[in-house]
Amino acid sequence: MSQFFENHPTLLLAVEAGVALFLLIFIVVWTMGTAKKNPRPTRAPDDHPSRASQTGQPAPKEADRTPDA
Repeated sequence: MSQFFENHPTLLLAVEAGVALFLLIFIVVWTMGTAKKNPRPTRAPDDHPSRASQTGQPAPKEADRTPDA
């Protein structure tokens, strides 16, 4: 096998590129499948702190928050 790749060195490069392309496509398909199973919400809920300024209430400050123990 080593002699074969010595005679055709670009073939080894092509095989390596093919494996890398396969891995890239596999990872993309794998992560897309996960996104379909667990879709993210399109908007934050009305009581979420990021929407506090839209409801007329001031956004909470860092000092007002209690630490997560």
